[in-house]
Amino acid sequence: MLAMRFDNDSPAPMFEPDAESMPAERRAVLQAGRLTAAGVSSGADVTLEALADLPTTAKRDLWEAYPFGLLAVPREQVVAVHGSSGTGGRPTLVSYSRGDIALWSKMCARALAAAGAGPGTIVHNAYGYGLFTGGLGIHQGAIELGALVVPVSGGMTARQVTLIADLKPQILTCTPSYAIRLGEALAEAGLTGGGLSLRAGVFGAEPWTQEMRARINDLLGIRALDIYGLSEVIGPGVASECIVAADGLHVNEDHFLVETVDPVTGDPVPDGTPGELTFSTLTKEAMPLLRYRTGDIAALRRGTCACGRTLVKMSKVTGRIDDMLVIRGVNVYPSEVERVLLAELEVAPDYLLVVDERDGGRDLIACCERVTERPAGSGSEGQLRAALEHGLREALGLRVTVAIVAPGAVPRTEVGKAVRVRRWAGGEPPVPGLGERAGEGTP
Repeated sequence: MLAMRFDNDSPAPMFEPDAESMPAERRAVLQAGRLTAAGVSSGADVTLEALADLPTTAKRDLWEAYPFGLLAVPREQVVAVHGSSGTGGRPTLVSYSRGDIALWSKMCARALAAAGAGPGTIVHNAYGYGLFTGGLGIHQGAIELGALVVPVSGGMTARQVTLIADLKPQILTCTPSYAIRLGEALAEAGLTGGGLSLRAGVFGAEPWTQEMRARINDLLGIRALDIYGLSEVIGPGVASECIVAADGLHVNEDHFLVETVDPVTGDPVPDGTPGELTFSTLTKEAMPLLRYRTGDIAALRRGTCACGRTLVKMSKVTGRIDDMLVIRGVNVYPSEVERVLLAELEVAPDYLLVVDERDGGRDLIACCERVTERPAGSGSEGQLRAALEHGLREALGLRVTVAIVAPGAVPRTEVGKAVRVRRWAGGEPPVPGLGERAGEGTP
């Protein structure tokens, strides 16, 4: 039976305390039993070590089996499909049974509970609704938890401001980039962090750094928490941070067995070492996956959290393999640039990386804006640019040109995931005024 735990012995509520605080040894037995029940066999006892000898699956397998080629149940038992963008205009479709929808709802309920939500909590859900799993996942999880969900979806920022002011939600859920946009709009409306009802935010669907977390916390006056998921595994709710520690995401490993592997060789990497997250679904019905390689880079850490959960923790996703840029032979993840830019308090949180491919070259330009209210002792624009370029060179071992553009020039995200990288092969620049500024900075 599902239970919320709010007693004095637990500093953080749990939606399913028996599962979330289960001793690791007991969970390992449960995982092995569920793998066996799912038909997984390695010729020996089914263990994480034995799994490493089995083949992996990847997004290409889903594309080749489009739309229903990987079903493990009759098509008539599929009650929903979700997915993400794919090649040739075809999305990566994932099928869900009734049992899968119920599982997904519980996982999102766990995430909301870890953020401090409970029955009656008002959740302002600004994730997009549709094939994308974000909106509906959180929506179903809030209902499962007994919370009141406001299904506002993405965009229509002025309406969102009105609803937050009038309904006074405690939890905000959306992408981190839209949290910044919403925070700016709330400030423009005279609703500052201290005057808001929001206590915590559950943000995901795109990689974001600790520096971005600090900006969101300051802007909205909340505790910003990460949530992780992908439609191929279940959607949001695969892992989430707790409001107590907020130092890594608890993976719901009683349902999703997680490994990290070397992105190149596919060999397992030890805990604490960044690797490609790889999941085996233990209880999914319609489209179970064995050792699915996500393309996301993170590290794992085991132990008991201050919140009481014993689930393995994953670090924030530091980048995606397919988001990696190769600039003059150097591998660069956008999140690495974000850390340097947002560590400087004079830089606004919206930025865009432009891969300059004009004249057959391949250089990187970081476009950013200055905050309107600058900290005391701020220097000139040229000094700020030089400091950022020096910091990026130190962090990346690569020269990155910084272009400080006019306020509002960097495109804002209203709906969906933030676009952090654009290519410039010629013609009009992707950011107004970039052409005049791209050559400035240190030599």
